Amino acid sequence: MIIPFLIAAAVVVLDQISKYIVKTNMRIGESFNLVEHILDIRYIENKGASFGILKDHRWVFMTLSTVALALMAGAIVYLGQKKLKKHNRLIGIALALMFGGGVGNMIDRFFNESVLEPGTKAVVDFFEFAFVDFAVFNVADTFICIGSALFVISMLTGKYLVRETAADEEEEAIS
Repeated sequence: MIIPFLIAAAVVVLDQISKYIVKTNMRIGESFNLVEHILDIRYIENKGASFGILKDHRWVFMTLSTVALALMAGAIVYLGQKKLKKHNRLIGIALALMFGGGVGNMIDRFFNESVLEPGTKAVVDFFEFAFVDFAVFNVADTFICIGSALFVISMLTGKYLVRETAADEEEEAIS
C-alpha cells in the first residue's frame, strides 16, 4: 500500500519543483520554445480547474476536487489491503498518478497567490503545444491524464482482479 503513496508523493514533488522553477525564472505571459515546433514553455496562471474550466466557479471544483482526492486515497488504501494479481497493480499506479497530480494542483489552489490578482489563488501552468491550439497545462495535469488513461485501460482490459484462492496464486506462479 505504501508504493502508490510514494508514487503520488514523487508526482507532487516533481510538480511543485517545476512550478517553482517557472515562477522564479519567468514573468507571467513570458514564453520560450523548448522543443522546436512541438512544445513551448509559457507561464500563465489558471484560476479554474484543469485546462482552465470553471474559472468563475472556484467553490464547485474545490469541493469536487476534495471529494475526488478523498475517494482516490480511499481506493488506494482499499486496494492496498487486497491481494491483487500481479498484472493488476496497474490500477494502483493509475490512481497514484491521478492522486499525486490532484494534490499538486490543490496545493496551488490553496497556497499559490496570483501575481496578477493578489489575494486570489491560482495554479501555475506552463506547458503549451506549439503545433495545436490547446490549453496550457502543468506536470500535475500531465500525470492526471496519464493516470486516467492507465485507469481506463485497466478497466477495459478486465485486469481488475483480486486473488480469491490459493489455486489462483498457484496459477499465477505457473504463468
